[in-house]
Amino acid sequence: MKRRFSRGGGRTADEPLPESIPPQLATLVRRPPASGDWVYEIKFDGYRLMCRLDAGRVKLITRGGHDWTTKMRTLATAIEEMPVDNAWLDGEVVVLTESGTPDFNALQNAFDRRSTAQLTFFAFDVPFVNGRDLREAPLSQRRELLGELIARTSSERVRFSESFTEDPESLLASACRMRLEGIIGKRADAPYRSGRSTDWIKLL
Repeated sequence: MKRRFSRGGGRTADEPLPESIPPQLATLVRRPPASGDWVYEIKFDGYRLMCRLDAGRVKLITRGGHDWTTKMRTLATAIEEMPVDNAWLDGEVVVLTESGTPDFNALQNAFDRRSTAQLTFFAFDVPFVNGRDLREAPLSQRRELLGELIARTSSERVRFSESFTEDPESLLASACRMRLEGIIGKRADAPYRSGRSTDWIKLL
């Protein structure tokens, strides 16, 4: 029997699980913001994925709205074991190298060969969990809840995308040295807004 994850914020605790939540998208910028409360994450070189969990049933939805659950059966099984009744998770699916960095070519090859058992999902947002619509809650609160949820998830295939508050120029330089795609900046106090938003920015 699952141990239910029960902490939450948002409006009420009995709202219906939305059938769909389109992902929030970052806006490309040339330089980081000069002010404001921002946090930064690694920009993963993978496929964007929205995960819908409902009473142990999982749907893995691409950025374009396609259901790829059957293409990622091993990952779907891992997500099914998460200790929640219902939720929407936002993140990126990748294939990691031995050094722990994402390899986009390996990801494409995994789908071409229909060999997706080694996929890893990095979750970075939770717009809905256990009857609570968190889209109006600040990012900082959503990520706190998400971190606690991932900490109670046993599978290594489901991980938390860590955030950083260091100087973004230094973070971007480090990402480039590690041959990562870039970084994503997010306003810590912003709600979740489907579609393109300047509350999320990408620096390449």
